Amino acid sequence: MKTAPDFFNHVCQEIDKKYFPEVKYYRDNKHTEKIHYAVELFNNGCSTYIKFINTLAKETKDSKENIHTTVSKYIADFEGYTYRPKL
Repeated sequence: MKTAPDFFNHVCQEIDKKYFPEVKYYRDNKHTEKIHYAVELFNNGCSTYIKFINTLAKETKDSKENIHTTVSKYIADFEGYTYRPKL
């Protein structure tokens, strides 16, 4: 899976603006801190896509499908991978 250039910043900014507009600095909120850490782990290749989406969905309290839609805008190439969330 190939991410777009500046994946970390784009995903974090979009999620922060959409779900936590009142938080000024990500360390001020435990949820945004966990989100930034999850994006960093995925971006560095230390986490799987499913675990990444599950963590974001849990911390934002949104569905996995919505999170996948948001994140997939910044994936350059899925290289044949098909996301299938577990029910």
